[in-house]
This record gives sequence, structure tokens and C-alpha cells, in this order.
Amino acid sequence: MNHYKIVKKVIDDWDPKQFLHQTPEDEYNPEIRYIVELLPTATSVEKLAVVIREVFIEKLDEVYSIDTCYPIALKIWDNVNYSRFPKNDS
Repeated sequence: MNHYKIVKKVIDDWDPKQFLHQTPEDEYNPEIRYIVELLPTATSVEKLAVVIREVFIEKLDEVYSIDTCYPIALKIWDNVNYSRFPKNDS
């Protein structure tokens, strides 16, 4: 599974703004693409939580705590790093 699909599944399942019940399923795609782009800079789950927090601040002007972002980062981290699927960024 590629990184985009992993991040999309986790972010869509989270649905932080509760948009997906009333908007198209691509609602978070800009944020997802940006998170995927920044994945190489995240060298730990903690750093990935910071990336996720910063993306949502920048893109949606929405502030989430690191404690809120950490479980999301952990799901992405585990799926990207411990998946049985080949890794690629497309």
C-alpha cells in the first residue's frame, strides 16, 4: 500500500472536522498530500504528530493538540513502517 493510501485512510477515519458525512470523500486530500510530502522529515512518531498538527494549522486554520495528533501519527507510522506492502510514495 502506498503512503498516500495509508495516510488517506487514517485521516479519513479520523475525520477531524467531521466533514465527510456531508462533503466529498476528497475533502482532506490537500492535507493528506502535504502530510505524505513531509513524511520523510518525520523521524519518529512524535515528530509525525507535530507534522500533522502543523499541516492542519496551516491548511485548515485548526489547532489540534499533540495529544490529539499522536494516535493518528502512530497509526500512520505503524502502517508506513511495518506494513507488509512495498514502500513507495506514489
